[in-house]
Amino acid sequence: MNSSRILRVTRNVSRFAQPVSSFSTRAARLAPSTSLQKLASPSHFARTFSISARAFADTATNKTLLETLTSELNHEKENAAEDPAVPEFIEEFQKSGNWSIEQKPGHDEVFLVKKHGNETVQVSFAISDIDNSEMFEEDLSEEEDVDTAFPVRCSITVSKPSGGALAFEAVAQHGMLQIENVAYYQDGKLATELTPEAEFKRRGTYAGPMFDHLDQSLQEAFEEYLKARKVDSDLALFIPEYAAWKEQQEYVSWLDGVKNFVQA
Repeated sequence: MNSSRILRVTRNVSRFAQPVSSFSTRAARLAPSTSLQKLASPSHFARTFSISARAFADTATNKTLLETLTSELNHEKENAAEDPAVPEFIEEFQKSGNWSIEQKPGHDEVFLVKKHGNETVQVSFAISDIDNSEMFEEDLSEEEDVDTAFPVRCSITVSKPSGGALAFEAVAQHGMLQIENVAYYQDGKLATELTPEAEFKRRGTYAGPMFDHLDQSLQEAFEEYLKARKVDSDLALFIPEYAAWKEQQEYVSWLDGVKNFVQA
């Protein structure tokens, strides 16, 4: 076979083979890749639908919650629109007994503090007692102020700079202070400190006998002792009323905070 024929055959073979190679390349380009096959798989579509449905549901529930929060917040603000920033009962209480009120927005506990000679008198209570108190089954007349019907537990301490303190555990309700027990602390700070260490030490300290187990004359003497320091029926009326007022302030603030969180 001469060289010219060999060359023609080779060229013919090359021309024939070239389209096949080109077709194979195009076929490879047009063939679905593994990633495309995955995207087109039923499990992918199901997963995408699930994510989309969940996102839609989240948006709908967020909108419902936000609308409800806004409605409740507007309702509470409208009801309090004409109320003074500091109610009259608070101003009168402070003037009558020289009490200072120590409380922080967002905090549960309230402290009433006053001086009596060289003594420091402190009354503390928590507004959470409003939610924790049990409903009373007794009927209340329409004229009765229901805000004073629930009990609020309070701690009363009388301390001296020389050291030592008396600590009374009591319940304020219906304008009365029902004393439960009286404890004596040689270390006055132990009676008022709110640290975990102080709380642990108080648990191991003798808290005194039950108040109603004391002789009647001793009970009356303790009650007069507290009255002389303005821990009396006026205070017993003020504590539940103030607890209800502050709880309302905290509730409105809570609504506002939650609303801002949901819409952020």
